[in-house]
Amino acid sequence: MAMNPKTITVFLDPSPSGQRRAARAAELAHQWDAHLVGVYIVFNGATSHPSLAYARSEKAIAGVIAHERRVEDACSKTTCEVGDHFKALCADIGVKAEFRPINRDNTTETAIINSLHSDLLVIGHGTPSGLPDNMAAEKILLACGVPLLIVPNDWHGETIGEKILIGWNASPEARRAVSDAMSLLVAASSVTALVVDPAGCKFLGQQVGCDICDQLSRHGAKVDVQEVHSHGRPIAKVILDHATQNGFDLIVVGARNPVHLREILFGNATRTLLSKMPVPVIVSR
Repeated sequence: MAMNPKTITVFLDPSPSGQRRAARAAELAHQWDAHLVGVYIVFNGATSHPSLAYARSEKAIAGVIAHERRVEDACSKTTCEVGDHFKALCADIGVKAEFRPINRDNTTETAIINSLHSDLLVIGHGTPSGLPDNMAAEKILLACGVPLLIVPNDWHGETIGEKILIGWNASPEARRAVSDAMSLLVAASSVTALVVDPAGCKFLGQQVGCDICDQLSRHGAKVDVQEVHSHGRPIAKVILDHATQNGFDLIVVGARNPVHLREILFGNATRTLLSKMPVPVIVSR
């Protein structure tokens, strides 16, 4: 039996895509009887113009103070609206939830701390994603190590995880992604492990994909293995084209994190997926 996630964290924002993201996260929490944490960055996008720092006269300083108060009031009002919507959404479907607003100080560090003790993070793509202004998806993934479910902002699909495509190459990262997505894989109507250019994957063995197929089948997942050739195309494009042409509603992939680099660095295929994804993606490292 797969161990279902029991703590899910969703990064909220007041946009329509943010509300859809919250609804998807609540549906998953209800499905798994999980606790849902809604994180909201209060002052996202509310940056002060540099010229305000140069106010000198009493009148100018008073104007800056009045401006800051208006920003504070607007952000406070929006925070209440986002929190009320999130709590009502969860109450309507019987999901245990809490709302955690994050204020100005150390927003990046606080976002990471709020993510560390989760089993799954749900964010948007591209902007707004719910993450702090200066934080990209790969940054929070590498900082906390928690798998990400990234939901495209313009995606309006009815389901997530009904028909799943795994980008499979027998790498440790792909294996970790499969493990992190196990609850979804077991519950899916169909799962396809897509092997691109199998001759270049040294750990696949003689019978390409059979091992992962057997393993997932023992968990109860309905798995099909397909081999395709890139013919020189980027692997990410091959995966994306296969997903869109065959009606998949979730892609599962692993991300590479070279230990000798301190800066954030994804493998080329994963970076392309994160910039052009047509459907939700679960990514692990």
